[in-house]
Amino acid sequence: MAERNNVTILGAGPAGISAAIYLKRAGFHPLVFEKQKPGGLLKHAHLVENYPGFSYGITGLRLAERFVKHFHKMGVTTIPSEVHHVDYKNDAFIIRTEMETYLSTAIIIATGTHPKKIRINGASSLEGTQLFYEPYAIPHQVNTVKKRILVIGGGDIAFDYTLSLLDWSHKVTILCRSEPSCLPLLQKQALRKGAVFYSKCIAQKVQRNRKELFLQCRQGDQNMELSTDFILIACGRNPNISFLSPSLKKHFDDHANAGKTSLPGLCFAGDVMRGTYRQTAIAVGDGIFAGMMMQRYLKEKGDAS
Repeated sequence: MAERNNVTILGAGPAGISAAIYLKRAGFHPLVFEKQKPGGLLKHAHLVENYPGFSYGITGLRLAERFVKHFHKMGVTTIPSEVHHVDYKNDAFIIRTEMETYLSTAIIIATGTHPKKIRINGASSLEGTQLFYEPYAIPHQVNTVKKRILVIGGGDIAFDYTLSLLDWSHKVTILCRSEPSCLPLLQKQALRKGAVFYSKCIAQKVQRNRKELFLQCRQGDQNMELSTDFILIACGRNPNISFLSPSLKKHFDDHANAGKTSLPGLCFAGDVMRGTYRQTAIAVGDGIFAGMMMQRYLKEKGDAS
């Protein structure tokens, strides 16, 4: 039978890291699952200007590095595996990876979000080669060569990604199907650095020849064709909860009370539950709150370490 842990955290972004640090200081030994490098999406942020303590801003990568350094200093046990399924039976959470099964008395879901897929004719065959959903997924060697990149999206994340691409000396064109919904500051910064912007422009079809891509789109009553080397999609994100059993997914709708659910021992934290309110400071607060809730629950249950 699998060994039972008292508290498990899924995800090592700002929320998961904060929960782990809190619980470790409280005398617990949280087990953290993270299939990628710790830090979450924070490491992709161009510049974080609203996290207290950094009056001139700090790059997402540098802030993530500080979080991860603190995380590792606490000696938290991390398992670099993807969780495929989580269920709850016989007063325990059952966590399954490809190779192992784990049991836990309490669990914090801090798995963040995944990008919404785009529906454009011809796009699916280009994913992973010339069409991407995160800037750092673009082949590394491209970052040393000036390329044309089309960014599709009009929110904060689209313009934040654009600023990173511009800093890497790429030529960036932004396409937004309506008016931009990003912070005006981000739009001004992107345009000032040389980005080209088309609003009310709907992408319809993408084709490829041996050297470049051609995106057919419509702006008002006019048709356009734009050539590019790569396409970056930033059209929103969905909660990453596909691994939860149907019974646990029902509790996801209970998270409105700052992550606490109707099932004792289950808590959500960070971007996975915040919709469009995705901020590092909010995720950190969520993680600490979740850690406090699990500390209280485990003590009441007599499962404290």
